[in-house]
Amino acid sequence: MKRRFWGIFTTKAQPFSKWWQEFRAEVAVIPMEDPLDPIVSVDDRVLTLRTGYHSLRNAIIVPLMMVFTFMPLYMFYDWLPNFESRQEYAHEMLEHFEQQKPFRDTMYGADEVEKYARALLNEEGEVTWATYLRAKEVEGKLESFLTSFLLISSFLLVGIVMWLLFLLKPRDAEVYFDRQRKIVYSWRHGRVGAAYFDKMGLIENQVGINLVLQFENKKQKGYHPMAIVGIDTGKLTFHSEADTTYPLAQILAFMDHGKNAVITGPSFKRKPAKFFWRIDPKPDNFEQRVNAALEAEGDFVHQYQTRWVKGHAI
Repeated sequence: MKRRFWGIFTTKAQPFSKWWQEFRAEVAVIPMEDPLDPIVSVDDRVLTLRTGYHSLRNAIIVPLMMVFTFMPLYMFYDWLPNFESRQEYAHEMLEHFEQQKPFRDTMYGADEVEKYARALLNEEGEVTWATYLRAKEVEGKLESFLTSFLLISSFLLVGIVMWLLFLLKPRDAEVYFDRQRKIVYSWRHGRVGAAYFDKMGLIENQVGINLVLQFENKKQKGYHPMAIVGIDTGKLTFHSEADTTYPLAQILAFMDHGKNAVITGPSFKRKPAKFFWRIDPKPDNFEQRVNAALEAEGDFVHQYQTRWVKGHAI
């Protein structure tokens, strides 16, 4: 089965229904006790999928958070000057030059070292940040010293962003496939998205399955197509068409034939992803807002086929 698969540069979607007949003819869905990722739950009416962030968070965000926290701290410790040792060094050098004054002309680089030592000390004979930077300028290394500080700060800033993402980003709401009503819906950060199953958009790329729904704009004023990005299939990235085919076939089989086409038991529920402090709460007046998004369909399909589709990734 050849579907459009242009990788991360794919910006427009196609209706999933475009390939339904091929899925039905070419992919055999086998009912299982565990229907595999990204399926989270299955019952008589609804099948739900988790987003890729559920697994990416612990596999990528947390390791990067640790790297960009401890690496810059170690680099900062190594970069931070020891004023006490610099002060001791400056006094020793000046005393040495005073004692070796008769032989000054034979000492290679003595002038540079003396200038550096004198620049290190203030009028009280102490090293401060001001005198240390002055000495670095005399030494010709002030620019590299400040560049190192900026580099460490940028690494630390990335670490802080990762920590904020880890602590503040809630666990995404699942994507709901309602077989009874033949609709798909979810929500992100207070905004509701929904579409009729036969109108739902699809983008497949290296990050996985991306589903396009009709989402509310900010402040619930109007609607526009938006993708739920990176629904992975048990691997973090580098998805091929073969990786995304079977999960999509499972969704279609459930919507066509019900839970018995996907699972062997009466229902299925996967344990939620761990270490999230909170989940994205269901918005108020949810059912009414789902219905409003469905009624506002308009040229929804035409829009996501002809325009760049933004995504809810983070």
